[in-house]
Amino acid sequence: MRVLWFANTPSNFSTEGSSYNGTGWVSALESEIRDKVELGLCFMTVKPLESLSSCEIHRSDKGRCCWLRARQHGVDYYPVHNAYDRRRSDRIKKLLGFSNGENDLVRCFTEVVEDFRPDVIQIFGSEHSYGLVAKHTDVPVILHLQGIMNPYFKSFFPPGVSWNSYIVSPFSPSKVFQKLYLKKKWERACEREKTIFSAVKYYLGRTAWDRSEVLKYNPSAVFYHGDEILRRPFYDADINATVMPSSLKLVTTISEPTYKGYDVVLRAGKILKEVYGIDFEWKVYGNIDPRFFEKLTGIRTADAGITLAGVATADELVEAISAASMYVHPSYIDNSPNSLCEAQLLGAAVVATSVGGVPTLIEDGVTGFLVRSGNADDIAERVVAMYRDKTTLRRIGRQAREVALQRHNRDRIVADLLKAYSELVNR
Repeated sequence: MRVLWFANTPSNFSTEGSSYNGTGWVSALESEIRDKVELGLCFMTVKPLESLSSCEIHRSDKGRCCWLRARQHGVDYYPVHNAYDRRRSDRIKKLLGFSNGENDLVRCFTEVVEDFRPDVIQIFGSEHSYGLVAKHTDVPVILHLQGIMNPYFKSFFPPGVSWNSYIVSPFSPSKVFQKLYLKKKWERACEREKTIFSAVKYYLGRTAWDRSEVLKYNPSAVFYHGDEILRRPFYDADINATVMPSSLKLVTTISEPTYKGYDVVLRAGKILKEVYGIDFEWKVYGNIDPRFFEKLTGIRTADAGITLAGVATADELVEAISAASMYVHPSYIDNSPNSLCEAQLLGAAVVATSVGGVPTLIEDGVTGFLVRSGNADDIAERVVAMYRDKTTLRRIGRQAREVALQRHNRDRIVADLLKAYSELVNR
């Protein structure tokens, strides 16, 4: 069976003279499945293709994009050069509503399909242009749901924040332009996602929430359940060697978007310090710029007892979460965050906001704790209660790990995916 993936990551593709790239969830799945199907993987890159491989580059007279085919690890990789989002002038054109090169990109994707000749196409995520290829092929396409743009956009900001207030604070011409461009980019992505949902019939999802969201836009969608293979270090960790810390240690992994809830972390940290008077350590990993959130809350990161630890490797996160008392997930919206799942796989008790698909991952009081969205008081209260009840804390962590080991079982996930492929081919 020939299967072509479209993903926003090079996965295990390595450029000439560079080290192995695979570190994420797509690459973990690729490593498990590439000896069971004939696999191709297409991804976008802003790097010149000449710097990636010496293979023949395929150019079109109708646009600026191009692609090549390079075989590694038994996989055919298709880097597509996206030449339309590199310069400020490109972004100004997009902001003003001129061509953003999407038709040129989709033309390249279609050429990749014609070159690889797949039996099944799998699209990872609805955030990008890849799903538009479904309008240009008779090959069955299955969309592997990740985040879903439209509901994320509706929950983009904490309560009380609007796009207008966000764009002008802090005011500087460059920052205003960046935020205007961000808003336009999201608006276009949301409209494109609706087009993709109308064109794609088959979906692979993990939560009740993502299924219900898809059916809003495509009532005739066929939905397959498919869990996620996580990064290898989280399976290999020796959790029996971990010891519950004597002092309160919290870990959070989030990214920069405002809906990830760093403002909630600041508020919860301040409550832990000033209301409960607890000595604690709270490490937040990710690409966080705290300035907007500090101005919004009036709380400085250092004053809330928070340490911004930056972007960490999988091994570093394993070490940090294994040494923590609890893992806290504060998002305003999420589907099935793999960072949360990785914490459960390590046997961590998780306190998370009850949003999106998170209730599918956590049974409240059994495999973790659910709190109200945006409610820092709830988070602080739950953290303190569990810190004072370490017996329950350990039990919750053990139960979460047992469920996570089943949910993220690699052999079962691969078998389920191969079964879905076979059904699509037979259809």
